[in-house]
Amino acid sequence: MARFPREVPVIIIGAGPTGLTLANLLATYGVNFIILDREPAPLELPRAIVLDDEGARTLQVFGLDKSYVAKTVEAVGSRYYTDRGGCFAETGAGPRTYGFAKRHYIYQPELEAALRNSVTDRNPDRLFYSANVVDIICQNDKAHVRVVSGDGTEEEIVADWAAACDGGRSPTRERLGIAMRGNTYNQDWIVLDMRNDPDQSRFSKFFCSNLRPAVSVPAPDGGRRYEFMLLPGETRHEVLESSFLNALLKPFRPYDEADILRKTVYTFHARIAERFRHERIVVLGDAAHLTPPFAGQGMNAGLRDAHNVAWKIAAHLKGGAEDAILDSYESERRLPAWDMIQLAVSMGNFVMPIGEDDIRFRDHLLRHLEPFPAIRDYLINMRFKPKPKHPDGVYLDLHDQLYEASLVGEMIPQPEITRGAATEKLDRLLGPGFALIGQSAEAAAAMGELREPTFLGLPLAQVLLWSNAILADDSVWHIAPSSKMEGRPLLTHRDQILLIRPDRYCAAAFSPSELVPALARYASSRPGGGNNSGLALRTRRLARAG
Repeated sequence: MARFPREVPVIIIGAGPTGLTLANLLATYGVNFIILDREPAPLELPRAIVLDDEGARTLQVFGLDKSYVAKTVEAVGSRYYTDRGGCFAETGAGPRTYGFAKRHYIYQPELEAALRNSVTDRNPDRLFYSANVVDIICQNDKAHVRVVSGDGTEEEIVADWAAACDGGRSPTRERLGIAMRGNTYNQDWIVLDMRNDPDQSRFSKFFCSNLRPAVSVPAPDGGRRYEFMLLPGETRHEVLESSFLNALLKPFRPYDEADILRKTVYTFHARIAERFRHERIVVLGDAAHLTPPFAGQGMNAGLRDAHNVAWKIAAHLKGGAEDAILDSYESERRLPAWDMIQLAVSMGNFVMPIGEDDIRFRDHLLRHLEPFPAIRDYLINMRFKPKPKHPDGVYLDLHDQLYEASLVGEMIPQPEITRGAATEKLDRLLGPGFALIGQSAEAAAAMGELREPTFLGLPLAQVLLWSNAILADDSVWHIAPSSKMEGRPLLTHRDQILLIRPDRYCAAAFSPSELVPALARYASSRPGGGNNSGLALRTRRLARAG
């Protein structure tokens, strides 16, 4: 008896955070799927420990912001210590630009359980364990996947799309012959996940020692993660012995075997796949890029991949977009993913210098920057972190915008907004699909004439947002006072209408009089120009009253 469906729109290979997030997004967009995982059951390992603000915003699409994110531990900042115990730098929590704290400390098995429950509650019988993919090929615009179940039965499943979310050693990527480019760190690190930790502060702590660099990171439920660099001559076996770990932890906490959730040795990588798509197969998460942990971006990069890919698959399957739209996944995500990898490398080099010369250089630099607090703050707070912005992709006139501060190509902020006594985060009104944001009476009039409830097969919401009380009526929302700073970038486009993509990036900005032709141009052209892959609908009509 067949265990799997013969055909399905999307096959997701791997039931980690990236694959499960992709599944939840597809379910939200009304796209059917199955998830195949070769393991017999979920891996109860606390690997990722940080969920960032962009990742939390992705989970918000399908409601996990209230049921899961709200229960995580919000970070308050980081502290950096010398060998003598002095704190030479401290960062704060930072603004909630995208609606959430910059960093949330998580226990990965709990996150995965929340993602699984969300999938199975809405789409039961779509998640299969002991399902080992042994071959995958593309023929006739389909992905043909051969899978062996736990009892040894082999079956073939045909899909419109397959998503390889099967980790850093991705068998799918290797079968496709996609090489990984980049570097592997020479130093290994000991990672200890502990419960019942006496340090209940919510600061990440970096011990920038020339003897043995170390990191201490808060974890939920009173736990903490400790990371220690291996030194030359030390072996993976000896450093995990109780006597060795006891000595390592002595400056931080009492050693107790019963408090160890996990102990392992990691090798860190800074690598990226040479391509993210092979015909009807896309490669996501750790299968596409591997980053050192210093910026807490490994898992979060996978969540960004999932959000980027999910709506494009939905637009192809439900909205008639050509499959070339998935080419834009790589053009949009490759450079940002590599920039984050380089950020993590730079952070590691800065806060974890090995030799005395490197430490002296860093301390000398910080000391001489004290008269220049803005520059020192920029460096210490890592404000050079790349903004959520795409260099190319599915955008309208990306490189020919009216305003220098245009949001087109960027993730828009998520301020809190109010109407009367009601207060909401902006994305609640944007919905899961596309959205239009107007900020003037002219925009309200133009949007009021639009008779399209969907766009490219996904919902099309309309949001009116401005602060002029004379113009405002019951349909208009206002940026809440506490979110004035977060919402300020939207004012750049107060005379325009913004088209917002499902992944919360601004797709286009145009005058209210251009609303209908701009939507038609976005849907039927190759937005962005150059080699960008656009939407090129086979058939579509945008209607207007009157």
